[in-house]
Amino acid sequence: MLKTPICSWNNYLRKVSVHSGKSISTKIVLGIETSCDDTGAAVVDETGSILGEALHSQADVHLKTGGIIPPVAQRLHQENIARVVQHAVSSSGISMEDISAVATTVMPGLALSLGIGLKYSLELVKKHQKPFIPIHHMEAHALTVRLTDLVPFPFLVLLLSGGHCILAVAQGVSDFLLLGQTKDIAPGDMLDKLQCSRLM
Repeated sequence: MLKTPICSWNNYLRKVSVHSGKSISTKIVLGIETSCDDTGAAVVDETGSILGEALHSQADVHLKTGGIIPPVAQRLHQENIARVVQHAVSSSGISMEDISAVATTVMPGLALSLGIGLKYSLELVKKHQKPFIPIHHMEAHALTVRLTDLVPFPFLVLLLSGGHCILAVAQGVSDFLLLGQTKDIAPGDMLDKLQCSRLM
Protein backbone atom coordinates (compact mmCIF):
# COMPACT_ATOMS: atom_id res chain seq x y z
CA MET A 1 0.00 0.00 0.00
CA LEU A 2 1.42 3.39 -0.95
CA LYS A 3 1.78 5.11 2.41
CA THR A 4 -0.21 8.30 1.93
CA PRO A 5 -3.36 9.52 3.73
CA ILE A 6 -5.46 9.10 0.56
CA CYS A 7 -4.80 5.36 0.65
CA SER A 8 -6.39 4.83 4.07
CA TRP A 9 -9.74 3.92 2.51
CA ASN A 10 -8.07 1.36 0.24
CA ASN A 11 -6.10 -0.03 3.19
CA TYR A 12 -9.38 -0.48 5.06
CA LEU A 13 -11.00 -2.21 2.07
CA ARG A 14 -8.11 -4.66 1.77
CA LYS A 15 -9.00 -5.97 5.24
CA VAL A 16 -12.68 -6.41 4.42
CA SER A 17 -14.25 -9.39 2.66
CA VAL A 18 -17.78 -8.77 1.47
CA HIS A 19 -18.46 -12.52 1.50
CA SER A 20 -16.23 -15.36 2.62
CA GLY A 21 -16.93 -17.39 -0.54
CA LYS A 22 -16.27 -21.09 -0.94
CA SER A 23 -12.81 -22.62 -1.03
CA ILE A 24 -11.65 -24.27 -4.25
CA SER A 25 -8.27 -25.82 -5.04
CA THR A 26 -7.16 -23.43 -7.81
CA LYS A 27 -7.62 -19.74 -7.13
CA ILE A 28 -9.21 -17.93 -10.05
CA VAL A 29 -9.87 -14.19 -9.91
CA LEU A 30 -12.12 -12.00 -12.02
CA GLY A 31 -10.49 -8.58 -12.38
CA ILE A 32 -12.46 -5.46 -13.34
CA GLU A 33 -10.82 -2.16 -14.37
CA THR A 34 -12.61 1.18 -14.91
CA SER A 35 -10.16 3.72 -13.53
CA CYS A 36 -10.21 6.02 -16.56
CA ASP A 37 -11.48 5.56 -20.11
CA ASP A 38 -11.29 1.83 -20.86
CA THR A 39 -13.63 -0.83 -19.50
CA GLY A 40 -11.59 -3.97 -18.94
CA ALA A 41 -12.10 -7.39 -17.39
CA ALA A 42 -10.02 -10.55 -17.19
CA VAL A 43 -10.15 -13.96 -15.56
CA VAL A 44 -6.74 -14.92 -14.21
CA ASP A 45 -5.51 -17.97 -12.33
CA GLU A 46 -3.01 -18.07 -9.47
CA THR A 47 -0.08 -18.62 -11.86
CA GLY A 48 -0.87 -15.34 -13.64
CA SER A 49 -2.27 -17.04 -16.74
CA ILE A 50 -5.03 -15.06 -18.43
CA LEU A 51 -7.92 -17.45 -19.03
CA GLY A 52 -10.24 -14.89 -20.62
CA GLU A 53 -10.27 -11.15 -21.18
CA ALA A 54 -12.28 -8.36 -22.77
CA LEU A 55 -11.77 -4.64 -23.31
CA HIS A 56 -13.92 -1.77 -24.52
CA SER A 57 -11.83 1.24 -25.51
CA GLN A 58 -13.27 4.75 -25.42
CA ALA A 59 -10.29 6.26 -27.27
CA ASP A 60 -12.17 7.21 -30.45
CA VAL A 61 -14.86 9.08 -28.50
CA HIS A 62 -12.37 11.04 -26.39
CA LEU A 63 -10.15 11.91 -29.36
CA LYS A 64 -13.13 13.67 -30.94
CA THR A 65 -13.70 15.77 -27.80
CA GLY A 66 -10.02 16.63 -27.31
CA GLY A 67 -9.63 14.72 -24.06
CA ILE A 68 -11.43 12.62 -21.50
CA ILE A 69 -14.68 14.14 -20.24
CA PRO A 70 -15.49 12.30 -16.97
CA PRO A 71 -19.31 12.17 -17.37
CA VAL A 72 -18.89 10.79 -20.91
CA ALA A 73 -16.41 8.17 -19.67
CA GLN A 74 -18.84 7.25 -16.88
CA ARG A 75 -21.73 6.78 -19.32
CA LEU A 76 -19.63 4.60 -21.64
CA HIS A 77 -18.49 2.42 -18.71
CA GLN A 78 -22.13 2.05 -17.64
CA GLU A 79 -23.18 1.03 -21.15
CA ASN A 80 -20.39 -1.53 -21.61
CA ILE A 81 -19.37 -3.03 -18.26
CA ALA A 82 -21.88 -5.91 -18.18
CA ARG A 83 -21.01 -7.01 -21.73
CA VAL A 84 -17.25 -6.74 -21.11
CA VAL A 85 -17.38 -8.77 -17.88
CA GLN A 86 -19.69 -11.40 -19.40
CA HIS A 87 -17.37 -11.77 -22.41
CA ALA A 88 -14.27 -12.15 -20.20
CA VAL A 89 -15.95 -14.83 -18.08
CA SER A 90 -17.46 -16.75 -21.02
CA SER A 91 -14.20 -16.70 -23.01
CA SER A 92 -12.36 -18.13 -19.98
CA GLY A 93 -14.46 -21.29 -19.97
CA ILE A 94 -14.94 -20.73 -16.23
CA SER A 95 -18.31 -20.20 -14.57
CA MET A 96 -18.92 -17.60 -11.87
CA GLU A 97 -19.27 -20.54 -9.46
CA ASP A 98 -15.59 -21.40 -10.01
CA ILE A 99 -14.33 -17.84 -9.55
CA SER A 100 -12.63 -17.45 -6.17
CA ALA A 101 -12.88 -13.66 -5.85
CA VAL A 102 -13.59 -10.42 -7.70
CA ALA A 103 -10.79 -7.83 -7.77
CA THR A 104 -11.63 -4.29 -8.83
CA THR A 105 -9.77 -1.02 -9.18
CA VAL A 106 -10.94 1.33 -6.42
CA MET A 107 -8.26 4.03 -6.73
CA PRO A 108 -6.66 6.17 -8.05
CA GLY A 109 -8.53 7.33 -11.12
CA LEU A 110 -11.57 9.28 -12.26
CA ALA A 111 -14.15 9.05 -9.47
CA LEU A 112 -17.09 8.74 -11.88
CA SER A 113 -15.40 5.91 -13.78
CA LEU A 114 -14.24 4.10 -10.65
CA GLY A 115 -17.76 4.27 -9.25
CA ILE A 116 -19.19 2.26 -12.16
CA GLY A 117 -16.70 -0.58 -11.71
CA LEU A 118 -17.08 -0.61 -7.94
CA LYS A 119 -20.90 -0.61 -8.03
CA TYR A 120 -21.00 -3.40 -10.62
CA SER A 121 -18.44 -5.47 -8.70
CA LEU A 122 -20.20 -5.14 -5.37
CA GLU A 123 -23.47 -6.26 -6.98
CA LEU A 124 -21.62 -9.22 -8.53
CA VAL A 125 -19.99 -10.35 -5.26
CA LYS A 126 -23.30 -10.03 -3.44
CA LYS A 127 -25.14 -12.07 -6.08
CA HIS A 128 -22.50 -14.83 -6.27
CA GLN A 129 -21.29 -14.70 -2.63
CA LYS A 130 -17.65 -14.03 -3.57
CA PRO A 131 -14.87 -12.20 -1.70
CA PHE A 132 -14.05 -8.69 -2.91
CA ILE A 133 -10.45 -7.54 -3.41
CA PRO A 134 -9.94 -3.77 -3.77
CA ILE A 135 -7.09 -2.83 -6.10
CA HIS A 136 -4.87 0.27 -6.12
CA HIS A 137 -4.20 0.38 -9.83
CA MET A 138 -0.79 2.05 -9.59
CA GLU A 139 0.35 -0.70 -7.21
CA ALA A 140 -0.97 -3.21 -9.73
CA HIS A 141 1.10 -1.58 -12.49
CA ALA A 142 4.18 -1.90 -10.28
CA LEU A 143 3.56 -5.58 -9.62
CA THR A 144 3.05 -6.61 -13.26
CA VAL A 145 6.81 -7.07 -13.62
CA ARG A 146 6.45 -10.08 -11.31
CA LEU A 147 4.09 -11.80 -13.78
CA THR A 148 6.98 -12.54 -16.14
CA ASP A 149 10.03 -12.32 -13.84
CA LEU A 150 9.88 -13.04 -10.14
CA VAL A 151 11.68 -9.83 -9.16
CA PRO A 152 12.51 -10.06 -5.44
CA PHE A 153 11.31 -7.45 -2.95
CA PRO A 154 12.28 -4.72 -2.34
CA PHE A 155 12.57 -3.02 -5.74
CA LEU A 156 12.43 0.59 -6.93
CA VAL A 157 9.43 1.58 -9.06
CA LEU A 158 8.89 4.61 -11.30
CA LEU A 159 5.26 4.74 -12.46
CA LEU A 160 4.35 7.13 -15.26
CA SER A 161 0.76 7.25 -16.49
CA GLY A 162 -1.80 9.65 -17.87
CA GLY A 163 -2.71 10.89 -14.42
CA HIS A 164 0.14 9.96 -12.10
CA CYS A 165 3.89 10.01 -11.67
CA ILE A 166 5.02 8.04 -8.62
CA LEU A 167 8.44 7.00 -7.35
CA ALA A 168 8.18 4.26 -4.72
CA VAL A 169 9.87 1.24 -3.20
CA ALA A 170 7.86 -1.97 -3.54
CA GLN A 171 8.54 -3.75 -0.24
CA GLY A 172 5.82 -6.39 -0.64
CA VAL A 173 2.62 -7.13 -2.54
CA SER A 174 0.64 -4.61 -0.47
CA ASP A 175 3.55 -2.67 0.99
CA PHE A 176 4.81 0.37 -0.93
CA LEU A 177 6.93 3.21 0.41
CA LEU A 178 6.12 6.42 -1.45
CA LEU A 179 9.28 8.43 -2.19
CA GLY A 180 7.68 11.15 -4.30
CA GLN A 181 4.96 12.07 -6.78
CA THR A 182 3.93 14.93 -9.05
CA LYS A 183 1.73 17.62 -7.55
CA ASP A 184 0.09 19.08 -10.63
CA ILE A 185 0.34 17.47 -14.07
CA ALA A 186 1.64 13.98 -14.75
CA PRO A 187 3.99 13.36 -17.71
CA GLY A 188 1.42 11.11 -19.38
CA ASP A 189 -1.28 13.76 -19.10
CA MET A 190 1.02 16.29 -20.74
CA LEU A 191 1.78 13.86 -23.60
CA ASP A 192 -1.95 13.12 -24.01
CA LYS A 193 -2.66 16.85 -24.34
CA LEU A 194 0.14 17.28 -26.88
CA GLN A 195 -1.17 14.36 -28.93
CA CYS A 196 -4.73 15.74 -28.90
CA SER A 197 -3.53 19.19 -29.98
CA ARG A 198 -1.66 17.66 -32.92
CA LEU A 199 -4.70 15.68 -34.03
CA MET A 200 -7.04 18.70 -33.88
